[in-house]
Amino acid sequence: MLMVRRAFRRGALWVLCACMAWTAVEAAPADDPPGPYDVRVLAGGVALTKKLPAQTPWLSADADWSVSGWVRPSRSITGAALIAGIGDPQGTGRYFVIDGGTLGFAQGADNVLRSTQTLRADSWTQVAAVAQGARLTLYANGRKVASGRVQRNAIAPTLVFGPRQQPAPYTQHFGGDIAGFTAQAGALDAQAIARLAANAPDPALQRFEDASPGWRVQVKQMAGQLAPQPAATLPRSSAAFPAPVAQPVPDAPVLQSLDAASWRVGAWQLAAAPELGQATGATLSRRDDTTGSASWRAATVPGTVLTTLVDRGVYPDPDIGLNNMAIPEALSRQDWWYRSSFDLPAAAQGKRLELLFNGINYAGEVWVNGVQVGRTRGAFARGRFDVSTQLKPGRNVIAVRVSPPPHPGIAHEQSMSAGVGENGGMQALDGPTFIASEGWDWIPAVRDRNAGLWQDVQLHASGPLALGDIQVLTARLAPDHQRAELEINVPLRNDTPAAVQGSVQLAFGDVTIQRQVTVPAGGSTLKFTAGDTPQLRLVNPRLWWPNGYGEPALYTLHTSVDVAGARSDAQQLRFGIREVTYELSLFDDDGALRRVLVDLNQARQRGERIVDVRHAAIRPVPGGNAQSLYPGALGSPAVQQLDDSTLAPHLVIRINGVRIAVKGGNWGMDDWRKRVSRERLEPYFRLQREAHFNVVRNWVGQNTEASFFELADEYGMLVLNDFWQSTQNYNMEPADAALFLDNAAEVIKRFRNHPSIVLWFGRNEGVPAPILNEGLDKLVAELDGTRWYTGSSNEINLQGSGPYNYREPVAYFNKLAQGFSVEVGTPSFSTLESFTASVPAVGDQWPISDAWAYHDWHQSGNGDTNSFMRTLTDKLGAPTGLADFERKAQLLNYETHRAIFEGFNAQLWSKNSGRLLWMSHPAWPSNMWQVYSHDYDTHAAYYGVRNAAEILHVQMNLPGYEVVVVNNAATPARGLRVRAQVYASDGKLLQQREQALDAAAVAVSAPVLQLAPSLKDTNGLGFVRLQLLDRDAVVRSRNFYWVARDAVAMRGLDALAKVPLQLTTQLQQGNEAVLRATVRNPSQQVALNTKLTLVDAQGQRILPAYYSDNYLSLVPGEERVVDIRGPSAATLRNATLQLRGWNAEPSTGVANGAP
Repeated sequence: MLMVRRAFRRGALWVLCACMAWTAVEAAPADDPPGPYDVRVLAGGVALTKKLPAQTPWLSADADWSVSGWVRPSRSITGAALIAGIGDPQGTGRYFVIDGGTLGFAQGADNVLRSTQTLRADSWTQVAAVAQGARLTLYANGRKVASGRVQRNAIAPTLVFGPRQQPAPYTQHFGGDIAGFTAQAGALDAQAIARLAANAPDPALQRFEDASPGWRVQVKQMAGQLAPQPAATLPRSSAAFPAPVAQPVPDAPVLQSLDAASWRVGAWQLAAAPELGQATGATLSRRDDTTGSASWRAATVPGTVLTTLVDRGVYPDPDIGLNNMAIPEALSRQDWWYRSSFDLPAAAQGKRLELLFNGINYAGEVWVNGVQVGRTRGAFARGRFDVSTQLKPGRNVIAVRVSPPPHPGIAHEQSMSAGVGENGGMQALDGPTFIASEGWDWIPAVRDRNAGLWQDVQLHASGPLALGDIQVLTARLAPDHQRAELEINVPLRNDTPAAVQGSVQLAFGDVTIQRQVTVPAGGSTLKFTAGDTPQLRLVNPRLWWPNGYGEPALYTLHTSVDVAGARSDAQQLRFGIREVTYELSLFDDDGALRRVLVDLNQARQRGERIVDVRHAAIRPVPGGNAQSLYPGALGSPAVQQLDDSTLAPHLVIRINGVRIAVKGGNWGMDDWRKRVSRERLEPYFRLQREAHFNVVRNWVGQNTEASFFELADEYGMLVLNDFWQSTQNYNMEPADAALFLDNAAEVIKRFRNHPSIVLWFGRNEGVPAPILNEGLDKLVAELDGTRWYTGSSNEINLQGSGPYNYREPVAYFNKLAQGFSVEVGTPSFSTLESFTASVPAVGDQWPISDAWAYHDWHQSGNGDTNSFMRTLTDKLGAPTGLADFERKAQLLNYETHRAIFEGFNAQLWSKNSGRLLWMSHPAWPSNMWQVYSHDYDTHAAYYGVRNAAEILHVQMNLPGYEVVVVNNAATPARGLRVRAQVYASDGKLLQQREQALDAAAVAVSAPVLQLAPSLKDTNGLGFVRLQLLDRDAVVRSRNFYWVARDAVAMRGLDALAKVPLQLTTQLQQGNEAVLRATVRNPSQQVALNTKLTLVDAQGQRILPAYYSDNYLSLVPGEERVVDIRGPSAATLRNATLQLRGWNAEPSTGVANGAP
């Protein structure tokens, strides 16, 4: 079996060819004749190729030969296609042909022997071709049907069944069965041919080899570190570990009221279980218990064990330097107890009482007042426990035993000598947890593996009827968006032994609905549709749109149920009115690949299944792999056939009927220690929005919490949502399928109303085992029904992953990450200030040290920075120190990150439909894949992607230097004008050109200007300034490029003269405080990559701060205005603005004016 090397996120990995779904190429038997072969070819699939021994005698030009077999086409073919044969299908070969439904034999593109023999669909025809001397004879069903001259040419030792690479006249791809295919030396006579024709194949007994085999299951795996790494390879710092610093304990109520019948439980304490001896929950949850009083610490909840221990000053901040090495791995190998006590509110007395745990990692054992009330397993399963009989008026005590994931693995610590290590390990066995916390190539191992009460705990009171997980669906949206119909499903739980009558009320916007209900014992689901509830027919609804396409409008649904005139339960949720549909290439019943638009919501309403995601239904196609339609699904009204298959097989996402140019990035984890409050996460989402991104991927489900989805909704971010499994044939598969599916069901029910979620991935890079893949597909269909579930995050109707190291910018235009690419990355060093804040020991900062490696400046693996460092040195000169390195790194950061998305733009809708960075967001102070820092600072990568991802954008394509305009908006942009200026390296304007145009909606223009001739005048190094102006001469987009003949010429940038820029500031006040900075270049030189940094009176960066632009490049005489939005007017009033750049003289500006 051929070994094929695949590049996944974790690095180069050898896997067996049979493990994954790609075209098979294997050696044919060495005997003569080779065969017989029984092969099944899909019309929409790929070829099967087999190598023959190089010295096979009958491949020579002067040999006589015979080729024979049986053929059964799967469908009628109107054009021409090669069926099967020997040699080069595009050159010198010997191939059976079907042309216009009749049999032929080709000896090269221009030599075809044709017959009148019909090859009928689903019918067997025996075929043979015999070369004897100068004569070629073609047979069908034992009869001679044509004869002609033999072309005496030597041919390549290759058998190909269903060739995809064919000469120009062959426009179709054969699909069907080929049986008993044999090639041999010598000329068979007519009697031998007749005997072959007398033995028709029996389909029931044939064992066909698939040219396009179904997706393979996992056959190998990696367990991570099997023993601790040698001590000599552990990372070392030039400084001692700092003393831990305790944080003040927040003054928060024990019970925080959320509404009239719900409270958040606070005032938790934490203790290590071994420090409490043999104490049990029965003891620890008693009012009078004093076990281990000295061991209890005020706990941070929501939060992990480690977060509490850092907050209380037990350990130093692991974000900084090598402090993580000061924290023991033992935290992940012991249990922990949480405890809280509270007085039962008067409003809760006499009600049904429920404790709700929104997230315990990994397992929880819950005790209330000495009684165990339940258990949880899996980080994403809610624990709901009826504590009506346990909670009493007065003081009540809750104790929770928390167990970390049972297979924490052995941590690999990154260092210069140890390298990057493996991604994860044993913890993947545990399924629904934070599997990356074992350590990945973008975070070190988290010492507690994120164990703890990582989400909040609530107390809820209700009456006889309680509300479950309500579902709100956009049932229909008119094409003109003027009308929409909703469907609302309201589960009602009745814990009494008899039916209960009640009244359900719904309200959102100006809509109110009321319905009387009788709920049987146990409960039922109340369904509201536009058919029975006219109020759900909306006129001029406010739609939810992704960022850049419109407002991400949200509605708040208030639901309540009353019994006997009293409120029994109430709930509030937000939803968006939006429709998601998918352009996909899918196999039909005959094996043809169809380009279709799929509306799964419509299929749900019709009770139909459309997309078959089983392993057997996933087949290789040119450019990747594709899933299949269920039998008969092609005729469903939920499936619209599309004429344009340019993007096949890749996904296109449509929101509200509009194609979305999907641009954004992966979030490996929101925070490596799961500090995921809304306050902490919101600045990241704002940065994503202001970068003109419209998608985030919830990689391996590591960001699955309410705050993440709520912010994605509000900021217009599409979410590609994974479940908790990573790379096939590398990472281990979950050991407990039932547990995994239970957690998945919880997640779907809990978050399905979020309009931001547009699809579900079963696994990162590969398909889950069949029990999980089919189980997840079933859950999504039953509990959601509106979104596409697909097993893998790549390769199936998507591009493969990577690359992850530095590549030349031109490669993103012509070969890398094409189609719908979910992961493409490049090194992305943070700002000088951010780096030194996270690596404060001066001795660790330069030269490159273990602290760099620990903070992900990789010396090996996928993120190997060697190509980045070589390029930096070759093009910009060897760095002389940290500051010089950072200055040069930012120039590469800007250029490469801009190129990733400008390359996407250049072939939008012809070759590209989606591109996501690996990654846009750092989980900790990393220096590898990111566009901003963990502390909210923004380096040049951010402004490169912000520029390229604009909705309306002017750019210069590589490698031809053509200027184009990209308009991703749903409306045209008319009356535009492109201005292009070319400058010499000394700042002299060499040429200015302008061109008017109208930019069509959701399209990229034809080339507007060709700048290659102009660049010849730069003597090897120059600059290009682009501006896109509207009819009012307002600049709508701008761009700036440094262009060199080669790497040697690029080094001329370091010789640019220093420029004294003029900087003025003015403090303004609107909806938020704004510092307006004006930067002017009074010189005759170009000022390149000029950075503004806002600092406070102590010289510390003010973060988060939102810059309208940064890393500015200014031509002689140019003036630029940058608005900086900060946390408060008071903060900005005392701020100083620092300026530095590639060749700018450092300067400062003090905020002027009082808002």
